[in-house]
Amino acid sequence: MTSAFMRRAAAKADTFGKSHKRSRKQEREIAVKLGGKLVNRSGAGDIKGDVRIRGVARIEAKTTKNKSFSVTREMYDKIDEAATIAGEYPIIAVEFNTEGKPGPTLAILPMYALEELLAAAQRNQEK
Repeated sequence: MTSAFMRRAAAKADTFGKSHKRSRKQEREIAVKLGGKLVNRSGAGDIKGDVRIRGVARIEAKTTKNKSFSVTREMYDKIDEAATIAGEYPIIAVEFNTEGKPGPTLAILPMYALEELLAAAQRNQEK
């Protein structure tokens, strides 16, 4: 018979596996939907971020099964530094999963990026 500790450890390992699997799929979906490319090794190498739209945006994809997700300054600074050097917008995409199914995805970007995107949309409407 397995101990309570082993059952909890197995449950955690299974949950990590599902989240990890979903995160890779999430990255691919974002890349296809936005016309970007997956970054090798999810940004563990020289190029940071999970998805890159060259000259436009650098995206860090996160997924959670929790009801909330905290964006840290360190997380933002990492993607911001990589994006700024390349002249791209830094974006953090957070997907909320409910009962193992993908839920809403929120895009978190700096206010200057939102202002620039809205100004461009307004210029297009005026044409």
